[in-house]
Amino acid sequence: MPDLAGIRVIRPGWYLGEASRLRFEPSHALALGLRREDALRSVSFTAADERAVRYLKGETLHLAPEELHVAAPDVPAKGYCLVCIDGFPVGWAKWQDGLLKNEYPPGWRWT
Repeated sequence: MPDLAGIRVIRPGWYLGEASRLRFEPSHALALGLRREDALRSVSFTAADERAVRYLKGETLHLAPEELHVAAPDVPAKGYCLVCIDGFPVGWAKWQDGLLKNEYPPGWRWT
């Protein structure tokens, strides 16, 4: 093991999210560490899809229920959804009634 003296640890481990207002809000770090198959709800865009760029800019998107991948039939469609571009996770969004509400971190958004 190398000498770790003087190395400052900001956050030991993997930050999964936080519990607030009696619900769990997943972290962006968790989204980046998952695969599409690991999430209960996910949506995948191609890099050529203009919605991928709109997501990265922080916009709310219209998304038909058929485009949302749900892991099991008994899982409700409403809730946090893992957004992937070309199979790679990029962040979270909340799906509700045909709208994909963006949860991409404001500091990471494209301008």
